[in-house]
Amino acid sequence: MRLTLKIAITVLLGVALIFSVYSYYSIQRERQLLKKNLSREARHLGESLRFMVAEIWEQRGADEAIGFLSRANQGYEQVLVRWVWIDGEPPPKFQPRVPVDQLDDLLDEETVALLAGSPDGRDFLLTYLPLLTVGGRIGAIELSESMDEMHDYVQESLRRSAMVVGAMVVSSLLLVGGLGSFWINKPMRRLRDQAERIGTGDFETSLNLSGTDELAELADTIERMRGQLAEAREAEQAANTAKLEALEKLRHTERLATLGKLSAGIAHELGTPLNVIAGRAKLIGSAGLEPEDIARSAKIIGEQADRMTGIIRQLLSFARRGEARKQQVELNAVLRGVLPLLEPSTRERRIELKLTESARPLYVNADPGQLQQVFLNLALNSIQAMPEGGILELICSTPAGIEVPDNIVDDGQLWCCLQVRDQGSGIDPEHLRHIFDPFFTTKEIGQGTGLGLSIAYGIIEEHEGWISVESTLGEGSCFSVYLPHSSHGAET
Repeated sequence: MRLTLKIAITVLLGVALIFSVYSYYSIQRERQLLKKNLSREARHLGESLRFMVAEIWEQRGADEAIGFLSRANQGYEQVLVRWVWIDGEPPPKFQPRVPVDQLDDLLDEETVALLAGSPDGRDFLLTYLPLLTVGGRIGAIELSESMDEMHDYVQESLRRSAMVVGAMVVSSLLLVGGLGSFWINKPMRRLRDQAERIGTGDFETSLNLSGTDELAELADTIERMRGQLAEAREAEQAANTAKLEALEKLRHTERLATLGKLSAGIAHELGTPLNVIAGRAKLIGSAGLEPEDIARSAKIIGEQADRMTGIIRQLLSFARRGEARKQQVELNAVLRGVLPLLEPSTRERRIELKLTESARPLYVNADPGQLQQVFLNLALNSIQAMPEGGILELICSTPAGIEVPDNIVDDGQLWCCLQVRDQGSGIDPEHLRHIFDPFFTTKEIGQGTGLGLSIAYGIIEEHEGWISVESTLGEGSCFSVYLPHSSHGAET
């Protein structure tokens, strides 16, 4: 409505200005025409009077001629006729209403017409017709006609013009308002609503705005844009879906590769309870055992079977491919769950495995399977970096004074830190800035894919955290994983 009002006011101002200027000049022209008509009528009347006054003056004398002019006033209600002297110093009743110096043309026997004002503020049209008397003295017949009629006419014209302008403004406002609401406001509202729907992501609702004007062209453009955005979103969703599927496949492949690294140690871990079970089964099968020995052997067999079942279940759970599902996860529990999978490999290489838990439970909103994959990858890299043995530490804490990277949103929340620290060979400083690049590896061919650290970094990045690394050649490395603390988990 505001646009319609602006257009209406602009148009009306222009029309009112043009009409006002036209009315002004029309009134001025009519005023001049009226003045000329009055002056012409006064001249005709004056000529007739001058002819008769000249004859009476010549035949009967000056007094009779001046008296004739006085009696002529009775016959002309709108015009006052009197005799004036132009030369000498006549008495006041024979003096012109205007200064004599304005009547110089009378000396040349030319008629003079001019406007003059009275002391009471009224305007008069004065017409002077010169007359050379018998004695040679110059006088004139003065015709004085009030301009009140002309002023009344001008005022009436102004009132009519004002009324016409007012009626035109009101009718134009109503007309422009009605047409503007139909032609502009309704289409604009529909265009605005469509733009808001597109802004909120609704690309399904179409806009059908008929017509051939600019608003219809704008509607067609918006419709084309809506279709293009819908196609772009569908393509983006398809690309994201394909990307996620490919990423999940890659992560699952890396998970299986990690499982392969653990398999040798796990096989040895399963061999011991199997030997125990086989030996106890032979004892039970032999004759001469006491019932107490048989019961004790059966109990041992059950315990070893439960142990193998737990190891196999843990392996299957890690190897199984499932959908990412974030939930409240306690980090100390995640590290404790990783230990059984690492113990065979650490025992084989004579590595001491240490777990340092935080003083209080630390909760994060994360996928436990993905976190497990991250820490297994980091821990296995550390194990491979210590062929001569050493100490592998898993540390959970909430350090202070953390320097948050620029690409991480920091709202002042608490950060949880999980560290994997080893005493291995360390990482060359030239390689340190590339270790998270896909397919970058310093291992021999067949020993690594170069994807483990890259996938780990991507998983932590999806959990709104980051991984940093410190390493010294010959002394070891420390990988630090930072995740935002979940206050909801702390409350529960």
